Amino acid sequence: MMSGMTEGGRVAVLGVRVRLGAGATVDDVRALKTWLERDEPLERLLADGDLEIEVQAGTDGPEGRLGPDLELVLKLLGDVVTVVALTEYTTRAVKTWTNNRRRLQGGDPGPEIRPLDPPRG
Repeated sequence: MMSGMTEGGRVAVLGVRVRLGAGATVDDVRALKTWLERDEPLERLLADGDLEIEVQAGTDGPEGRLGPDLELVLKLLGDVVTVVALTEYTTRAVKTWTNNRRRLQGGDPGPEIRPLDPPRG
């Protein structure tokens, strides 16, 4: 199982992180989480117990950030999909949500999507 790999005694969790830009609100973070939970194939991964989506406090945001320092963390709990595929699914869903939000509310929430465990060089 992917999430069971250890790294120096710690469990290495694979997945992606989604952080919205400084213009985003707490409501935007909640709305995006709901959107992701209902998007195929993410919805299927959640239903099968292979994915978990959490709202977490940002750990590496810029100093002086305005707005919520929250991010969504999508953690793979099984080995049925790769991080690359999860990133593709997430990117597509976030792009659609961003376009809808922009059309309805204006502005750009400036999403950033990246792996939880960046490769170490």
